[in-house]
Amino acid sequence: MDRLTGGKGFELVYDTNGGAVLDASFQAVARFRHVVSALGWGSHALAPLLTGVDRAHHGEILAQVTTLVEAGKLLPRLDPRAYTLDGVAEAHAGITDHSAKGKIVVSIA
Repeated sequence: MDRLTGGKGFELVYDTNGGAVLDASFQAVARFRHVVSALGWGSHALAPLLTGVDRAHHGEILAQVTTLVEAGKLLPRLDPRAYTLDGVAEAHAGITDHSAKGKIVVSIA
């Protein structure tokens, strides 16, 4: 992180893994900036987010993330291999043997 941000931390960290990666995201983000997670399960408690407290503020954060996505500045990292349901065992192997370089897509149509 220091090498990439000059020690300041990232403006926004988007986590798609949860767990230890989400916990590390909070270490990588700049002070008073944002971490967004698709899963939200780490060693910390996110229950206050479920209460509706500061709902408008969280909505503003998600609106900012939407702007980044729509501008093409926040893109998912996808494994270049293409899978169908017939190849789901190979797709799973890419996860378990850690050869997947990003998220795996399995086409079902």
